[in-house]
Amino acid sequence: MGVRCNLAEMNVIGHVLIDGEPLEPDQATISVFDIALLRGFGCFEALRSYGGVVFRQGEHLDRLERSAASLGLTLPPREAMEEWVADRAAVGDCTVRVVVTGGTDEKGSGEDSKFVVFAEPLTPFDDTVTLLPIDAPWHPDGAVSELTGAKTLSYGPNVAARFHAKAEGYGDALLVGRTGTVLEGPTNTVAWITYGVFETPDLALGILASVTRKAVLEVARRADIPVREGRFPLERMLAADEVMALSTLREVQPVVKIGDIEKEVGPLTKRLIAGLQELIREETAG
Repeated sequence: MGVRCNLAEMNVIGHVLIDGEPLEPDQATISVFDIALLRGFGCFEALRSYGGVVFRQGEHLDRLERSAASLGLTLPPREAMEEWVADRAAVGDCTVRVVVTGGTDEKGSGEDSKFVVFAEPLTPFDDTVTLLPIDAPWHPDGAVSELTGAKTLSYGPNVAARFHAKAEGYGDALLVGRTGTVLEGPTNTVAWITYGVFETPDLALGILASVTRKAVLEVARRADIPVREGRFPLERMLAADEVMALSTLREVQPVVKIGDIEKEVGPLTKRLIAGLQELIREETAG
């Protein structure tokens, strides 16, 4: 028995691949007994295609492999995953979504796990964003578990935080840990400029090892902008000169308000935006 994935309403581009089999969007289904549905057990990636070439596809698939390993899920051969992602990326500028389901065994053995790949139009983002700080007691905030750093399907608390922020009139949420430490956004990392230094929360906090975060760190070092990774209180970010949100889809997005504190789009943010776009062009050209 299967549940029909209502992908057609998501403006999916072309066919959907399930374990490499091309299906029309309205025919793409998974079992209603899959623990991806029943328990939120599985992992995923969102990759961005620029003109048919994915930016840092290898790093995304590396992270997917780490996430799957933490869940005890077996993935298809790397060559097959690369082929399926490339197939959907070939449609041009788009988001390529990869979902690995947990399968139909409640014990979590991965039996009947499905590997789903599809392309969708790029989500439009505003030029800037406002953030509402929200306490995130569910976040590791430096604690370590078997799923620390994994990109799992269990995003319910993050999604709820985003919905709450939007209901309050903000563009997104800013997750703050139990200790008052700045963590990340629901689907992005954050960074800021303080006295000319690029600062961003450390991966040891259990935040996602963002592909874009890593790329922007490279851009900052290339531009001779000093970099500092660490554990920072919210007050540090609120006092920063410039603030930005980083993700695969939004790239570098200036933050113009955090709670009641307004921010300007500063010169170093603009340099990082241009630098990342240049890096993307270098790696995806041709």
